[in-house]
Amino acid sequence: MATPSRLSRISRIQAFTEQGVTLAYPARSWSGVREDDGAVVIGMREAEVQVSADGFRCLLWSPVIEGATEWIDRPIKQERLGHCRLAFACGGADGLVVCGARAEVEPGFVLSLRVEKLGAEYWAFWGTLSACASGESVLWRERAHASAEQARLAA
Repeated sequence: MATPSRLSRISRIQAFTEQGVTLAYPARSWSGVREDDGAVVIGMREAEVQVSADGFRCLLWSPVIEGATEWIDRPIKQERLGHCRLAFACGGADGLVVCGARAEVEPGFVLSLRVEKLGAEYWAFWGTLSACASGESVLWRERAHASAEQARLAA
């Protein structure tokens, strides 16, 4: 039986639409620019989120290593790079955590990401481990205002 949280999840495409983002390639895009304010919105696979010394992080983009993969969607890779560059220049982005094989998102929950360029890679950072360890909440941001959501990624 599915949990109530599982029942309320929406598709990745619908989550971007609710954030005011029209994806260039809906079936393949994982980032876009919000139409009303120009903010970058980036989807991140939950399985790729890592715990770091100062909170959470996720690799957003890295260069293609020729021969390391048989196939890569180069137009989508370039699209993501452009969004990472824009987010880095603007100081951050909004993040959607995409869960499971069905690529679903908790509606209304948006992370406020700090985007950094480390070497040739772009990374997203957010939250703090001290907040998770003490049982406090990691900040999640709804589109109009900040709200708190229990840190389920810490488990």
